[in-house]
Amino acid sequence: MLRLASMKIFAAAIIFFGVTLPVSPQDLISESEEQYSRSQAARGEAIAAFRAGEFATALDGMKRALAERPTNIALLNNALFLAAEAEQTNDVVEFANRFIALDLIPGELFKAKMQGKLPAKVWSGFNEKFNQVSQPQGSADTLFSIPTDHRLVEGIATDNNGSYFLSTVVSGTILRSSPGQEISILVDGADHAAGSFFGIAYSPRENALYATYGRVDQTPNMPKGEGLTGVMRINPVTGDITGDWSLPGGTENQQIADIAISPTGTVYLSEAQSGGIYRITGDMLEKLDTKKRFRSPQGMAFLGNNLLMADYGRGLWRINTGTSEATLLSLPSSVSLIGIDGLFAHKGKLIAIQNGTSPHRIIEIELDESLDTVAGLKVLAKNLAGFDEPTLGTSTPDGLVFVASSQWPKYAPEGLVREGQAVEPTAIMILKD
Repeated sequence: MLRLASMKIFAAAIIFFGVTLPVSPQDLISESEEQYSRSQAARGEAIAAFRAGEFATALDGMKRALAERPTNIALLNNALFLAAEAEQTNDVVEFANRFIALDLIPGELFKAKMQGKLPAKVWSGFNEKFNQVSQPQGSADTLFSIPTDHRLVEGIATDNNGSYFLSTVVSGTILRSSPGQEISILVDGADHAAGSFFGIAYSPRENALYATYGRVDQTPNMPKGEGLTGVMRINPVTGDITGDWSLPGGTENQQIADIAISPTGTVYLSEAQSGGIYRITGDMLEKLDTKKRFRSPQGMAFLGNNLLMADYGRGLWRINTGTSEATLLSLPSSVSLIGIDGLFAHKGKLIAIQNGTSPHRIIEIELDESLDTVAGLKVLAKNLAGFDEPTLGTSTPDGLVFVASSQWPKYAPEGLVREGQAVEPTAIMILKD
């Protein structure tokens, strides 16, 4: 069951569409390791029952899983689907209303299942509300575009002198966009058996780029388990590799994903598959002993000396880099931080790119002074015309620059374009201050 947030007196406010609403401590949700274990066990039972065609039992299991983690969008989608399969209309209505309360909507598959089970008038009412939630918000300009021969752009970094650096998954390259916006290949991963490139960051202390590499299903010419995953240090002018750190064990169940550089220059890395946080220590990658179970670590950012990490399946963590202690932040019951890919600091604010929700959106996450609790959320942009699976971003003096249209869903294994899909130039957009 829910465990309320800490007993301390906490004055919080949730910022929603620019409107500040009061939030009491009783509205805050925390997720303990015990709750996570119970939720995962109940989810497993639900999946087994569903496969056996026992929809009512599956629904019961998924409801128990969701009760432990009530703002988890994946569980909520599954619960809605199973409620429809089990012909439990009241549950369908409840779960749909919970999406709306989170300012989100179910995925297309789940909406279609709803439509087939609800009376036409009831569905029409929900569809109208879903359309309202999906209305575009905010504005962003296209800064430049990456031609289609550079496939599946994932990450972006800048030296703040007019040059941008981009990582690609299918092409397996590091690109450089000059101040005149001429696109060139800085590093060809094929020359280094790198597979795909993912996160990328610029270190002003070293005048160097750091880029993670490894294998995912969309990586061409690299069978499952083969190759290495790690991080390279790159000269941003010549493209020379000046450092290379990789994990033992190859790419089987591990993928170094994203990067954050501390104020003192230490490089931290997230590992997305088995779940871990690493840092470069001498000639090795040192794993932080957090003693916590991460679902899928993705973007990371420093606010001062505090490392924040977005776990795609669990939410937002604060990690003490001195002690390795990891704290999963409490949050209001009307906020979901599931599905965050990109996370970065911008002028003292914590910004996230949330592509695991519908609609996709860019949000500002407000934290309390202790950095233990999410105090509020502000939508900066959502469902804009240029959005097609936005991924990672970077802070610039002019605003937030991000990969707006990575087009991940269009790519099949081996980096092939899925049948019926057409890849467009990748839009790099700026959300101006």
